[in-house]
Amino acid sequence: MTNPADSLNAGNSPSARQSLKREQSLCSSGHSHPADAPNAGFSLSSRQSRKRPLTDRDGITLRKEVLDHDHLNRGHVDRSISWNGAITQFRDYIKDKRNIETVFENCATGELASGSSPHRFATDYSAKQYAKLKDLERGVQARYGKRLHTAMLTLTASATPNDEPLPCVDHLDELLSSWSSVSRTLRRVLDGRRSARLAILEPHPSDGANNGYLHIHIAVFVDGKIKPEMFQPVIESHVNNCDLAGWTAHDLDEDDTISVRHAGADRQPAFNHALAEGIEHDSDQLGELAIYISEYLGAYGDDDPLDAPEHVQAANAILWSTNRQRWRPCSTAQSLMAYSGPDTDTDWEVVGIEDDGEFIQVDPENGGIDTFVTGPIDPPDPPPTH
Repeated sequence: MTNPADSLNAGNSPSARQSLKREQSLCSSGHSHPADAPNAGFSLSSRQSRKRPLTDRDGITLRKEVLDHDHLNRGHVDRSISWNGAITQFRDYIKDKRNIETVFENCATGELASGSSPHRFATDYSAKQYAKLKDLERGVQARYGKRLHTAMLTLTASATPNDEPLPCVDHLDELLSSWSSVSRTLRRVLDGRRSARLAILEPHPSDGANNGYLHIHIAVFVDGKIKPEMFQPVIESHVNNCDLAGWTAHDLDEDDTISVRHAGADRQPAFNHALAEGIEHDSDQLGELAIYISEYLGAYGDDDPLDAPEHVQAANAILWSTNRQRWRPCSTAQSLMAYSGPDTDTDWEVVGIEDDGEFIQVDPENGGIDTFVTGPIDPPDPPPTH
């Protein structure tokens, strides 16, 4: 894969980065907050948000690795450990999965095959995700050609609504509480147009209060001319249906709330259609749409997940603890992405892992993930009646 810093700075192609200006205001270090340890290498943040438990609510399903065993000394209660504790558990998980491969079984023939890293944070998985983005890029370019326009919508939620940091899982659940309304509104806005979309969960990188918390980018690909105001109802759906969202962070006049550009080839070389439409366009970027998206996705490159900045590992720990996926492609986008696993026509399924030559069976229903559900302390036994 090409280094995005090389390809996006080559020639005259600054526009793909312009809608990232808020994201890229962060320092190059992952420890830019004064409370964060400045030591070389990785160190957990001392932010107050990282000291909060993953969730304060009951009935939340999490991985067994983030169960707070200390609470068991005070009665039967299943609560989560802190966000920092989850980051440590996530890092241990990554280390434990070194040199482990996933084992597939053909349900029809019984044939076994091994390959692919057993987790989605591995470097080879990142490369596969980037390849899928390239498939999506090629697909929308082929379908929509010169008429291809893209929009990037950003949906956020405050992590400190009462000046105190929320548990990160509770914040994520509230961020996603508007999703059904947002999806309906987006379908209504795009009704009658050929289009595809891909929603992405991405961590806040800045040194503000939202550092490490997740927000949503929605990449929309449309056949034909679009303008930012066309997507105003989508932003309104999020703000009206997410209690933690507000208009201050969703200013429709800001480029990083709704960013639109003409991504197809200019229709008449002698006439700058993008300029006339009031949107961004640069012909040097026609082959860089996947890079543009993958910068939001954080899937670009082949760095070790344990070498990522602290805010990225903090966000990955949330996704890992909750078993949430980062992508939400529509059916059209999904069909344009090549599937990199075993041939589904022959009915393969995951049956285990191979650790240093040893086969370890896993439950195919949950991929071997043990979970628990957060709950309150059991009430005391009722007093005797006689």
